[in-house]
Amino acid sequence: MIHAVRQTRTPIVLRTAPLLVALALLSGCATSGGGGGPSSSVADPAPPLQLDPQTVRVGGAPIAIAVDTESAWAAGPAARVGAGPIAIAVGEGGVWVASGSGTVQRIDPGIGKISGAPIPVADPTGIAAGGGGVWVTSRLRGTVTRIDPRSGRVTGRPIPVGRNPGDVAVGFGSVWVANTDAGTVSRLDARDGKPTGQVIKVGIAQVLALTVGREAVFVATTDLRKPGEVAVRRVDPRSGAVGDPLTGIPAGVPVDLAAGLGRVWITDVGSILPGGRRAGSVRPIDAPAQRLGRPVRVGRGPAGVAVGAGAVWTANAGDGTVTRVAVAR
Repeated sequence: MIHAVRQTRTPIVLRTAPLLVALALLSGCATSGGGGGPSSSVADPAPPLQLDPQTVRVGGAPIAIAVDTESAWAAGPAARVGAGPIAIAVGEGGVWVASGSGTVQRIDPGIGKISGAPIPVADPTGIAAGGGGVWVTSRLRGTVTRIDPRSGRVTGRPIPVGRNPGDVAVGFGSVWVANTDAGTVSRLDARDGKPTGQVIKVGIAQVLALTVGREAVFVATTDLRKPGEVAVRRVDPRSGAVGDPLTGIPAGVPVDLAAGLGRVWITDVGSILPGGRRAGSVRPIDAPAQRLGRPVRVGRGPAGVAVGAGAVWTANAGDGTVTRVAVAR
């Protein structure tokens, strides 16, 4: 289903149509770019925030979300794009959806409809758009595939990276790939997809999520000896140096990161065991100060987060909702 939630000065209203989830922002508020590119801002110092969450039901189980200057797009198994959308990206002239059927499809953001034929990509896992390409990780194959957004075709051969690649982001002239089970980040040249030779060790065990801010790359890592906690590290995009971790962040899998509006934002799916009391939330991180903010309650089981149009957005798989957290400073 495509659920178009349009926000004006009046309360949210819901409109439905077939295919994906589109959240159109018609409030005329200032935009700040998406959560996964260099336009995202992690300011120094980060000012105090006023956060106003608003949750709307969209149905299905949205697990990923991306934002452009006009709309937020959420994807999940209920959407009829391929055999179950698993990742989504906005940029390079389209909305790009990776599905479990082994395809990537482009949606025309102007009309909200599929444009062009499905693009075959084996075992797509994560997706990002930027630097003149659309980049898709393949977890089982340990590769990244580059799609030419103009022709809608795969260019070149799949690019080997680390073990079990998942999250991917574009910024600083590079493509950054989280090699989940290797505890590393691979860096590719965004111009041609060639490896730069830089593989950065960032975690003891796993790299769960990755995002690019205006001044740095941020990764969420976990130590299997400390279940239920993650650490967030800052990676210098020039030197590859890894900063000290901000540790002890309560979170369950899945975890997602986005950078923007003066913070890094991390999802927490909340308690996953029966009787647990921790609600699903998104939490701001003041990266320069190495300080974790208070949780902002969102829908149940937030699986994806993005930043844009003056707000933080979460896709909440547990109850079929999307939360918009308006941010004022």
